[in-house]
Amino acid sequence: GGFGGKTHVWAEPVALALSRKAGRPVKLVMTRDEVFRASGPTSATSIDVKIGARKDGTITAAEATLRYSAGPYAGSWAEIGAMTAFACYKLDNVKTVGFEVLVNRPKTAAYRAPSAPMAAFAVESAVDELAKELGMDPVEFRIKNAAQEGTRSSYG
Repeated sequence: GGFGGKTHVWAEPVALALSRKAGRPVKLVMTRDEVFRASGPTSATSIDVKIGARKDGTITAAEATLRYSAGPYAGSWAEIGAMTAFACYKLDNVKTVGFEVLVNRPKTAAYRAPSAPMAAFAVESAVDELAKELGMDPVEFRIKNAAQEGTRSSYG
């Protein structure tokens, strides 16, 4: 994938038409504000996370329900959010469910890593709270439960 701003294919045909008319290359330059206006808003998100662990810090179960606003048409990135929510953890009992919610709002658009930052923020916030409740260093808690090569993910 590309890096930087993302836009839909609405601006490029204008540059193409101008280039053909002028017989010369045309460069399309957009400010950061114009990129945001051209691409659309990111998904509003609501995420519920539950994580259980033993007193020694071993995670025993985890669950996340992720809801991503898609605007008026299907096509949010709820599946990607559900796939990435617990991707870095070794979990024997895990459930992730992602929903895209159609709403009477503008169509959502991708920015860097669509839907993953929201899922990661929700899960990592819950991990921080659980580590604190267990009296463990949050980094040590993560290392103890980290996925390793060969760990099966929540989505297979």
